[in-house]
Amino acid sequence: MKRLLHGLVLLCGLAAADAVAGCAAAEETVAACRIEGQQKQVSICLYEDESGPMDVAYRYGPVQGKEELVLRVPLMELGYLTANGAGVTVDETATFASGDHSYRVTFGFRDGRKPDPSALHKFGTVQVLRQGATLAELACAPETIVRTPDLLLERMRERGRTHASDGTTLSNYDIDRPGPLSEAAPCARKNDVDTCWSLGVSAARAGDLALALGYYDKSCDAGFVTYGCYDGGKLYLHNRQLRDYAKAYERLDRSCKGSDPGQAPYACKYLGWMHQTGIGAKKDNAEAWRLLSAACFVRAEEPLIDGEGCDLLAKTILIGHPLGDAQAQRNSVGSGYLVYLALAMGCTDAADTVCAKAKTMLADAKAARAAWVAYCDEDSGDCAGMLQPQENFGATLSQRERLFAHYQDALKTLGAP
Repeated sequence: MKRLLHGLVLLCGLAAADAVAGCAAAEETVAACRIEGQQKQVSICLYEDESGPMDVAYRYGPVQGKEELVLRVPLMELGYLTANGAGVTVDETATFASGDHSYRVTFGFRDGRKPDPSALHKFGTVQVLRQGATLAELACAPETIVRTPDLLLERMRERGRTHASDGTTLSNYDIDRPGPLSEAAPCARKNDVDTCWSLGVSAARAGDLALALGYYDKSCDAGFVTYGCYDGGKLYLHNRQLRDYAKAYERLDRSCKGSDPGQAPYACKYLGWMHQTGIGAKKDNAEAWRLLSAACFVRAEEPLIDGEGCDLLAKTILIGHPLGDAQAQRNSVGSGYLVYLALAMGCTDAADTVCAKAKTMLADAKAARAAWVAYCDEDSGDCAGMLQPQENFGATLSQRERLFAHYQDALKTLGAP
């Protein structure tokens, strides 16, 4: 109650003309919107003067007129949570308490809506609770949302706050406010990345994918690292408004051929998919096989593979070399062993659906007395054991090395495109 009274006293210090539901002239706007279907608005505002610490205000009321409710809380005591949003965006939730009631405000981005599932859409909600039970939930009209992402996080970190309300450590990523590309400085090396890529990530986190793509392209062309090539290639491939298949292929090809183990397998996967489907590239199953092998069968010294790439590799092998009927599978090892090895490798990436496919394939093959099962047991010592989860990551890497060797041997023995 003392804190609430303190907040009301601070409010009285603002000009009467500022006493509306939007942020006052002396405040920083964290986020604001009009409530959908109403002439009411909600705002989250930051205020600081020389007499005390920075406060956060919750303002609610008519679009024109005096607020119906104003709550203030010291920034360092604010109920604050974050959650992963669409793409690389971050949803932010601020909670303001008043007696038995609390007001939980969340802003962020969503994707997956028609007609363009790849576009980012702003959202905002206000949840009113009493003793933890929801009394009402209001939605913001998306076109009215104004927000400065990460402003609360930035001000908290500046003042030494280290944890969110749920005890998780506050993110320590760089918070930039990138301007137009026309005003951007040349890219420069920044630790193991570069400045342009970092600005691209900040723009993407703020929901401006077109600006992010500009900075990713700038980073890719600078040639310090391939991060910008990979992230830019994905946007060119997936985002309908930014789509350019030729640029997607060129950017992802650089990343696929690059030395970064955290990106190369995934970039190769996308290129393989393009060749397998004929979307954005010439339909070429042999080239898809080559690229998807690079995504899936990575040597043990490299820590990452793409489990989805392994699943796509299995499909690509079957396109070129179908299993045939039960009689054909009994008569010849065929492609079954290669397909199973691809699925087994994907299983080491904790890809549950890929593991399930491998188990089903093995069970069906045993029931059909397929020749590849005996070949697999002879080659590996225990075909089913290839799908067993390993006790630690070191053991997983050893398992991948064994699968890599089996795959290379099988390619030589059974043939490949």
